[in-house]
Amino acid sequence: MNDIEDIYREIAIKITKEKNRTLPRVLKKIANLEQARIMRELPGTAEEIAQKLAVDEDAVRKSLQILYERGLVTPGRSRWHLVNNLVLVKDLVGSANPKYDDDELFDLLREMSLEDSDNLPERIKAGEEIPPVIQGMRVVPKWRTIKDIPGILPIEDVREILKNPPIVVHNCPCRVVYRARPCKGTVPIDICLATGNTGRRFLERKAGRELTYDEAIALLDKLDQFPLVSTTGNSNIMPTILCTCCADCCGLFVKAARTKPVLGQVPYAKSRFVVQDDPEQCIGCGTCADNRCPVGAITMKYFPEFGGERSYTDVDECIGCGLCVLTCPSEARKMKLVRPPEHIPSPASIFDSLASR
Repeated sequence: MNDIEDIYREIAIKITKEKNRTLPRVLKKIANLEQARIMRELPGTAEEIAQKLAVDEDAVRKSLQILYERGLVTPGRSRWHLVNNLVLVKDLVGSANPKYDDDELFDLLREMSLEDSDNLPERIKAGEEIPPVIQGMRVVPKWRTIKDIPGILPIEDVREILKNPPIVVHNCPCRVVYRARPCKGTVPIDICLATGNTGRRFLERKAGRELTYDEAIALLDKLDQFPLVSTTGNSNIMPTILCTCCADCCGLFVKAARTKPVLGQVPYAKSRFVVQDDPEQCIGCGTCADNRCPVGAITMKYFPEFGGERSYTDVDECIGCGLCVLTCPSEARKMKLVRPPEHIPSPASIFDSLASR
């Protein structure tokens, strides 16, 4: 950190109050000193910044556009803003146009995003006060598993979420920054979706491609062959992002593997559903337990009344994603609505607030 100029630390503090050693290194990797001086003046217009720094306004505009494409700043209704959250830094920088790909930067982004969950046992033992884990994302059930259940909210039905054009598919930032991910070469990388204002910004940044509604639904259906969990921002307004998460590489689950054993907390909220087993219908094939549940909530249990093993779901662990329901050959599993609408909180998530600027 001794080779990091103070200006990058100043910008890091403006982005987040969290103490993060890696963020200044990320900023220096992306922005030169001239661009850093512009970022330090945000929020503001290109004209305001040019006057403050006594530099050419067109040069400021060009730098802001580059920083926008890179994922560090966003345009508002009247002024430019710094991205104001570590998660957004990782997600927007990690999903930028591939022309900006940089392996060293990707490694820094991954280090930055996991820093707050690193060495938790040692930090707690040393007396460090660990803040609560924020559930910024929520599991979205696979639409085919809940389509006939009364009481579904539009914000948890992908068929409704995607009715907000443009629909844009872009590279998953978690897979981009985790270069040694176990699913590499198996799961596609361009599988996360953005809609509405967020989708338009991905197009402006040349960081995604537009899909029709039918193409987006077909993509999600195609991805159901993999054990991928759909997630979105955890708020009760219509979301503008739809992520497709691996339990072994995506930030939510990688972080959860660190925080849950130590703190009993995970950075995502469950859906309003759980899986209901039907042991009488189950044929004991083990498909759901072997390779579908991302959190290990399903085991095979001996049922003497049926003379063999049947699948058993720990509903306290179930996150309500619906993955196991999709591939059950005997239709012995179904989704059950168990949580009220109030399970989804009112405050807008970080992703929703970004889209509304």
